[in-house]
Amino acid sequence: MFLLPLLSGAIALLSPFFGIMAMMLFCAKALGPTVASPQRALSAFLVVPLLVMLFGGSSPTTPLMALDAILGVGAVVYVFLVVLRRTQYRNYAFLAAALVIMFYSIARILLFGNVLDMIYQEGMETVQAQMPGLMNGEYFELSARLWKYLQPAIWGVGQISALLISYVIFHKTIKIPLHASEMKFPVFYNFLILAVLPLYFVPSGKTIFVNAIILLCTIPLIQGFFSVLNGLSKVFENKIIRGIIMFFLLIYAFIPLILVGFADSWMSHSNKPRGGKTA
Repeated sequence: MFLLPLLSGAIALLSPFFGIMAMMLFCAKALGPTVASPQRALSAFLVVPLLVMLFGGSSPTTPLMALDAILGVGAVVYVFLVVLRRTQYRNYAFLAAALVIMFYSIARILLFGNVLDMIYQEGMETVQAQMPGLMNGEYFELSARLWKYLQPAIWGVGQISALLISYVIFHKTIKIPLHASEMKFPVFYNFLILAVLPLYFVPSGKTIFVNAIILLCTIPLIQGFFSVLNGLSKVFENKIIRGIIMFFLLIYAFIPLILVGFADSWMSHSNKPRGGKTA
């Protein structure tokens, strides 16, 4: 009960992506105790990140690493467990956890913008030293500027992807099937996307607007993905064929998948909670 969350805290410091997977696996294995007392179950997770924050030296990246673990992983899993306990609907818990990631992704660039710029510059200098010819390419220069501009969204989408993978593992661990037809989210979420649109007309808010829209669209993308997957399951029985089709749709047709997710959310009859009860 103590060792796995303790190790998860150390993993989250090095990689929040794998840290969230480790914590969700722990929560699935100890579902009863973690849902009954999330703060007690996660207390061991905080030990290593807090020690690093307090005694990790004067490096400017230390607070960033610690908060990525505490807020980008620990708070996400904590909210997942709290919402799961109160609603008993797993999809609601997933959505709440994903929203924590989105908010922190934006706050992260506001709190640590200078540190992230320093890391970006160091990365570019490393690339220039090792592959000087690549830096002269126009395509690479454009990609580098785009990467810097979309840092919050890239980090957040990565964490939401880790959360989704963890969610699938969570279901397998607790032995409750994750049906594609049940992967639906409440329609009120769409109003969050509408609420962000006015930022487009604020010159100083363009960066936040673009990154927020990308982050918010991950949920309809997930819903659209599973909606199409559910439709394909009625046509193709072979899982490999369905997997190949969905892979290419995700790579080359992610915008239509987002639109399908929007439509599916609005059109779901009476918008009842989906995802089944855990208890």
